[in-house]
Amino acid sequence: MKRDMETIRSIMLAIQAADIPVGQISGIDPASFAFHAQLLEEAGLVTAAIHGGGKSISTSAVIYRLTWDGHDFADSIADKAIWEKAKKHLLSPSISWTFAILREVITAEIRNRIGGLG
Repeated sequence: MKRDMETIRSIMLAIQAADIPVGQISGIDPASFAFHAQLLEEAGLVTAAIHGGGKSISTSAVIYRLTWDGHDFADSIADKAIWEKAKKHLLSPSISWTFAILREVITAEIRNRIGGLG
């Protein structure tokens, strides 16, 4: 399975809005949710229980909460216009990028919007 940033965004925003642990999200296949939850936990963005994870493919997951970095990232991707601009620049099959670069692009766009701080 491949990492899908739209799925990542959907999960992050759903967790941020939730008052209880989340084990599934409408519109996201349970296997995809578990896979992406494991990625989010490995990235340090969420605290979760992953079942069947480790060296094998995740079979299910429950995300309990966002970490401090997770809240920062969710806040940074909440604005649809900023997200679309970042996608336009990075999320193309012909462009090689890392998660760190995605965060930098989003941060730069936020800085531009609030008056070029930094």
